[in-house]
Amino acid sequence: MPFLELNHTTLYYDFVTSNITQETTRRPLLLLHGFLGTPGSDFAAQMPRLVQEYTIVAPHLHGHGHSSHRTTYTTSYYQEDVADIIALLDALQLERVLVLGFSDGAIVGLLLAALHPDRVIAMALHGAQPSITARDTAAIRSWLLERPLSPTWQEQLTLLHGDPYWRSLLPLYVDIQEKLVAEGGILISNEELAGIRCPTLIMHGTRDRVVAVEYASMLSQYIPGAHLRLFDAGHALHLRCADEYITTVMNFFRNAILPGET
Repeated sequence: MPFLELNHTTLYYDFVTSNITQETTRRPLLLLHGFLGTPGSDFAAQMPRLVQEYTIVAPHLHGHGHSSHRTTYTTSYYQEDVADIIALLDALQLERVLVLGFSDGAIVGLLLAALHPDRVIAMALHGAQPSITARDTAAIRSWLLERPLSPTWQEQLTLLHGDPYWRSLLPLYVDIQEKLVAEGGILISNEELAGIRCPTLIMHGTRDRVVAVEYASMLSQYIPGAHLRLFDAGHALHLRCADEYITTVMNFFRNAILPGET
C-alpha cells in the first residue's frame, strides 16, 4: 500500500492508471474527497469513466481512510491539507494536475489553485464554500450529531475509517467548524479567489441542505472566468445525478485543456 511519511501524518494514496491509452498522453487527475469519505467512496460511480482518460491520484486526506487518524483539528487544517497535497505531488514528480473535488475536498482544491497556481491545469469542484457562518454550523451539527446516521452509512464509515474511530471525528469536526466561525469564518478570501487563474467549473445542488447554493454563485463571481453548473440535487449531487455529473466534468476538462497543455 503506498504511503507518504510527512511531519504530522502518514498520507495514504492510490495511483490508478489504465493500459487503454499510452501513459505519455494521460494527464494526472487529483481526486479530493469530502469529510468522512475517501476517493474510492465519494467517486466510485465516476471512477470507471475517469480512469479511461486520466491517471488518477487519490489521496486519503489526513484523518480519513488509511491515512493517520486525527485526535484534533486546527483552524488552518485546510491549508495543512494543501501542504500535504503539494508534498504528494512533489514525491510523485507531478508538476501540474487536473483537480476534481467534493465538499471539504473542493475547499482544498480552491486553496490549492489559489496558493499554488502553477500546479493546477483546471479544476471541477462541487459542494464548496468560501466561508462558513453560524447557520452553516447549525446545519452541520444537526446532520452529524443531533440526528442518527443511517445504519447503511454507519456500516460504510466503519469499513472506510474503523469503529469507534469514525465516531470520534464527528464532534471534532463540528467543534472546528464552530471555531472557524468564531475566527471570522473566512475559508478562502475574495482576494485569493480572484487570484485563481486556471479554468474552473463550480457545481452545486440547488437543494443542498449542508452547503447553501448561494456559495456557488459567490465562487463563480469571484473566480475569473469560472463556469457555474447547478443540478437538481442535494449536497451529494454526484451520486444523485451520476451520469449527468460525469458527462459535465469530462466535457469541461476536455474543453479546458489547450492543445499541447501539460
